[in-house]
Amino acid sequence: MYLNTDITISEYSAFGKNYILKDIEKKNSLLLTLSIFQDEIEASIADLQNNNIYWSVSYLSQKKFSNEAAEYFVADFIHRFNLQKITFKEVLVIYGSNCYTFCPAAFYIPEKKEELLKLNHIVRSEDLILTDSYDNIKVIHSIPAQIHQNLLQIFPQAKLYHSSTAMLNIMFSHPSLFSADIWVHIHSGYIEVITKKGTDFLFYTTFDTQTPLDILYYILFSIEQIKREPAQTDIFISGNISSDHSIFQLLKKYIRSLQVLSHNHKLHILPADNKIISHHHFTTINFYLCALYQGNIKAEK
Repeated sequence: MYLNTDITISEYSAFGKNYILKDIEKKNSLLLTLSIFQDEIEASIADLQNNNIYWSVSYLSQKKFSNEAAEYFVADFIHRFNLQKITFKEVLVIYGSNCYTFCPAAFYIPEKKEELLKLNHIVRSEDLILTDSYDNIKVIHSIPAQIHQNLLQIFPQAKLYHSSTAMLNIMFSHPSLFSADIWVHIHSGYIEVITKKGTDFLFYTTFDTQTPLDILYYILFSIEQIKREPAQTDIFISGNISSDHSIFQLLKKYIRSLQVLSHNHKLHILPADNKIISHHHFTTINFYLCALYQGNIKAEK
């Protein structure tokens, strides 16, 4: 298979080249997290026994995938890195559909999920409608049925989550985000924005962006929506962007506190020839640990 010139591959490995099958296939506690965003595909392999991050990789596109392109690139991604040949104890899939809606869990009726989603979006006949839960929130979202079927054929045990569910888990569990007002995850063609006030979730949304000025505009707009002032707001940033990207200098002119996120200190990102940048592959790498934390809290209750 061949990639378009629009695709950039970024890879981090704790072992070096040709490591996947040789070095980790014998382990019986491997977790694969596969993220399919609107213009990126990411994956990481972690060890559930010790929280070691062995490998992380991404396809980064300069434009959003069509459904057909996403189907092709997901298949190429999986086979290019031989993921179908590794035995995983657990597989988590994060899907970044822009077709989603939230419903209070107390008012959610399974038979009405399609109707609820259609209140805000056009749902295609070839899409599968799924739901996630976070606390008292039901996330209703869609995924192309063919992509869903292909994933389950390769990873029958996979658990699929919407990207908002992943960000909710991280927003309320990651140590660096306890005091955050707004967390912005930057993609090449859009941003995800999630906000909270203390322990209360306020909103999650996505905005299409083309320039750093677009990103600045939507961040300032989000601050306005939570009735804060830029000089009183803590903004946290992640995404597969360079540490010297112009957006950081632009935001610093308007935002009181701008922080670039680092991975959870409980994760062991092993020494490597190319060390992964702290804010890269952030949702993909951190999601499972934060979801596990939330699960433990619920179990204690």
